[in-house]
Amino acid sequence: MSPSILTEANDLIHGDRQASYGHPRTNLDRVAALWSVPLGVTVTAEQVCLCMALLKIARQVNKAKRDNLVDAAGYIALIERLGEP
Repeated sequence: MSPSILTEANDLIHGDRQASYGHPRTNLDRVAALWSVPLGVTVTAEQVCLCMALLKIARQVNKAKRDNLVDAAGYIALIERLGEP
């Protein structure tokens, strides 16, 4: 039996991806800074998470795939991780 979507998302954001890329805040801050330039507004790491989750939801509306839901849940869960040291 497959793990739940939330369990799978949790495993991803605390497991292999963190081992490969470090704490998510580093990359999310970098993405926020990059997005801020063309948008002409200050984008936060939390807003990056929300926008990425919405991107995954838009994909899900177009074509339902479990991976879209796992990734959307993961991006939402990363918001909580932004408060970690």
